[in-house]
Amino acid sequence: MNNSQKVSKSMNSSEIKQWYDNDDTYYQILLVSPCQNKNNQEIKGKKIDTKIVVKTRRDFNQYRLDQQTQKKLKDYYPDQKNTQKDTIGSYLPSSGAIFPEGYINSLCPNESVQNSVVALNNFYETTQTLLQTRKISQLIAKTWYAYLTAQKNREHWEDFTGGRWTGVDIDILDGLISREIFFFDQAFSPDYLEPDNLNIYYPLNQKLNQDGKPAEDRYLILPSSEGWQGITLSLLMAGQAYYEVKEGDETQYHQISPPILSTGDIVFRYGIEVDWNNFKGNIQEMQLEPGKYSVASKATVPYPPIPSERNLSIREIKEWANAKEENGELPFYIKDQDGNYYLDVKYFTPPSPYMPLSTC
Repeated sequence: MNNSQKVSKSMNSSEIKQWYDNDDTYYQILLVSPCQNKNNQEIKGKKIDTKIVVKTRRDFNQYRLDQQTQKKLKDYYPDQKNTQKDTIGSYLPSSGAIFPEGYINSLCPNESVQNSVVALNNFYETTQTLLQTRKISQLIAKTWYAYLTAQKNREHWEDFTGGRWTGVDIDILDGLISREIFFFDQAFSPDYLEPDNLNIYYPLNQKLNQDGKPAEDRYLILPSSEGWQGITLSLLMAGQAYYEVKEGDETQYHQISPPILSTGDIVFRYGIEVDWNNFKGNIQEMQLEPGKYSVASKATVPYPPIPSERNLSIREIKEWANAKEENGELPFYIKDQDGNYYLDVKYFTPPSPYMPLSTC
């Protein structure tokens, strides 16, 4: 019996459907649209509108993903290439950045449980944190590259700021929207809520039934949480940020950025804020009242001004933004000549000191 068969047998022998996997569990997404300017006049400093949408996973299963998002997610999750997942709900909760199957097999080889536990405790969370750090730094690089490219091609920039998003290259558009969310994070609150009241968020602390189970299944950042202030950026980093696209008469949804953090990370672990004057991130533990629905830490993500061309070229930015985790010039994983993974990593930081280094 191989390792995957053992895991499968173990899961089937004690399989319990968890609350987060129920169709009636509530989730959040960020829905972004062009800023609705009065008389077509640009509002200085604001180029997007944001809406926090709360629905059950059953409802989000009616939100169909566009073809490009489906393809990107199948590439992002290679183990799911043959799985039919084509809605927002099918990717909730977000798994965050994941390891390839080969790396998991190196962590949990076909040997004793004790040896696997040692490897997991030493390498899983550490490596995942470094992978998240790399991906956030790369996301920042993508926003910089998108902005610099749009400034050279003014038609892209004018179409973006004018709300004519269909005229912008989709990868550039994703980068420009992400850039605005970094700016949006502390300068503005979400423009709209759906539903347009806060009833779904109450009670603000977890309410339990007599049997000790949650009275209502919610996997949400609550307004009482320290994570609420940075909710737009948190949802972007969890892959729970979208904008609408038209495919014929059908409205579909395009994911702005693949998941880096999991839903659990943004609900319970990290409240995210942005520092516009630093190149390094920081994590600060929060004092948390027992039973309070909040986050354990505050993660500060750097988003400084783009360095001059003399210090950091657009070629270097693009190279880091698009670097693959396996092979290529700047790989994350280390493999031997037979393709086996070492329990070690290489480029979890950018090669240039002028690229921000995030910490999560």
